[in-house]
Amino acid sequence: MTTPVNNDAPTHAECHRIQLLDDFSVDCAAGTVIGSSTPGGTVRRGRDAERQITIDHGALRFQPLVTPGWARQGIAYGPFRRENGLILAVSITNGHNTSQGTAIPEHIAKRIYRWAVGPNADPWPKRLIAWVRSPRRRGTLRRFLWWMRSTRKSYKLPDMNENLAIGWFTSEAPRDPLTDGCGFIMHAALGENGELWARVGKRCLSAFRRLKNLRIHYFVVLRERGAVYYAAAMDNAHGLPALPMMRPIAIDPFNEDEILYAGVHQCVLGQIGFRVDTRVHGIHIQQVSELTSRFGSAHVGDPLTGGSIAGPARLNGAWRVLCGDIVATCTGTRATVYPALAIADPGIPTGLLHAVASTTDAASACGLAWRVRDRDNFWLFRVSGEESALLRVEDGVETVVVRAAQGRLEPSKIHSLQILDGYGEVGCYLDGDRLFATEDKSLEQSTGTGIWFGGGSIEMRDFEAHPRAIPIPRSLRPHAGWSRLGRQTEFADDFLAASGDLAGRATKNGNGIWEKTLGVGFIDIHDGAAHVRGTVENPHPNRTFYTLPWYQPDFADLEVTITPPGQSRGQSHRCRAGLVFWQDPDNYCSFSIWLDDIYEGASVALFPKRHGFEELYDAIWTMVWHKVHWGKPFRLRIPFDGERFVVFVDDEPVMQRALTDLYADDTPLRIRRVGLAVNWEWGNDTGSTFQAFAARR
Repeated sequence: MTTPVNNDAPTHAECHRIQLLDDFSVDCAAGTVIGSSTPGGTVRRGRDAERQITIDHGALRFQPLVTPGWARQGIAYGPFRRENGLILAVSITNGHNTSQGTAIPEHIAKRIYRWAVGPNADPWPKRLIAWVRSPRRRGTLRRFLWWMRSTRKSYKLPDMNENLAIGWFTSEAPRDPLTDGCGFIMHAALGENGELWARVGKRCLSAFRRLKNLRIHYFVVLRERGAVYYAAAMDNAHGLPALPMMRPIAIDPFNEDEILYAGVHQCVLGQIGFRVDTRVHGIHIQQVSELTSRFGSAHVGDPLTGGSIAGPARLNGAWRVLCGDIVATCTGTRATVYPALAIADPGIPTGLLHAVASTTDAASACGLAWRVRDRDNFWLFRVSGEESALLRVEDGVETVVVRAAQGRLEPSKIHSLQILDGYGEVGCYLDGDRLFATEDKSLEQSTGTGIWFGGGSIEMRDFEAHPRAIPIPRSLRPHAGWSRLGRQTEFADDFLAASGDLAGRATKNGNGIWEKTLGVGFIDIHDGAAHVRGTVENPHPNRTFYTLPWYQPDFADLEVTITPPGQSRGQSHRCRAGLVFWQDPDNYCSFSIWLDDIYEGASVALFPKRHGFEELYDAIWTMVWHKVHWGKPFRLRIPFDGERFVVFVDDEPVMQRALTDLYADDTPLRIRRVGLAVNWEWGNDTGSTFQAFAARR
């Protein structure tokens, strides 16, 4: 039970009970969510300044704000009193991890003209008639208002590059979550999509970039001081494990705010005038007994105070002093003979390592060791009063991987040292600042971890090492979201037939006959591939679909290998190739790659046409950085049940959504044909190739 707040407190009457589940099972209209109650009777707090929060299809919906900013859109619960092991668990599909609040790049007249003509697939008079008949027209006035307030002349706000905050904050509508409480922050990383931050002390620790637009599960576990952060996603997601595991992300040893609100807050949605909604699938607040201990999920944890360092750690493992001499005092552990290294070996690799270092006014040096095999083979994050350095020791030979002068120990100060290791990257942090990162895999399966002293009067305490992934407490395990792969191949084609137009050709397997379903461009067979007919001088004209008949309207799983044209940036080549799911001329979903000289990184985008009208600025996408590059083949795979889909690039999931995330009243697409797509997306394709097409059910 949460201890009640004193009734005489000036700002809070009482704290809520610890158990809370909000599954958003009852619909709420726009503007009515804040003040409504969860299924258990808890009042939903927060802020809905523009009345754009709704609940539908079992999820909370944040719609884009006309005026972006913190403390304008969010949901909160509480207040709660800080207690060890109190967890906020949130399952969420952020609208776009690289959402930004900025001015739109072009004149408003050009923007409205592009909206009117769309993607060059239909004559604009036909588009306007379709818009009049479309249910989408209801949001057009608000869209235009947003654009008019976002021109280079009218946009008066500062640029906003942080778009989402999840965690424990000191109010139900925090004005700046970057400086408040214990929470995750999503930072727009441009071509690398999302950058996941976590509040540590007065800073935001950058955990990793290239977080794609997937359903992510966040867990923020309070401690007596500070918090521990965890996250999870689906199989093969970049940087995160799949359910039922979660990855320890960061440790904050500093925050002491006693009264907190659990909340999810959106600052901005969309990018350069494109709109997309965020969906919160569930929020759970609970105190979990297995995480109430001092070091929670750590497989090695020791306060490093009192007794001898040589012997059992307070939590699992046993300390071994490999060199020097180390003693424990009532305030921390220090060395008397330098250099000194003590390790504990939990038997499995460490993913998150943290300790607190206390300096005096004398020069000193300390560090964290991990991936320790023995005294001659390990990694070391070393910090001193002069510099910081990342070192690799192999067979007794020390190599400085990288060093920096900006990360230094300050005299008479308490510092946080932290290492995040796993999923292809290592990050080293001092007081929440990321000093170094490397993708070096040397000794990555070595399991020893510990502390190092290099001289001076310095003490280390509160050492903890966590595995790269731990099981999510059973009572908190969320639903993973939809994901399904086809098991039986209906059609397969390697495009090895005689040269000529793809239309009219039979697939190698399945006896399907290709037809040109849309467009005036061509896809030609020659040299063992299907080639988009286009060059830099004469690009492919706008949108073209080549499709096969499909007889399972509620599911198809498509895969193809695509090679973008050219070999490198600067050759003016563009890739706009992809896949299409077709119901009829008024209803289809095309997915295509965007690769162009004008922007660092590539993307995968969905362009949905529903009920005869394609709202161009409702396209949704995810940045995939350099997973797609000129002249480099990659596999694009998309399973789709007419409502929900997952996009994979080379087996990594990069986008996971539902059509009702775009439009709450949308009906499922009935899949009648499937095939290859070439799209217009602010430029045309200059000669991409397709190979190894497969359609599964």
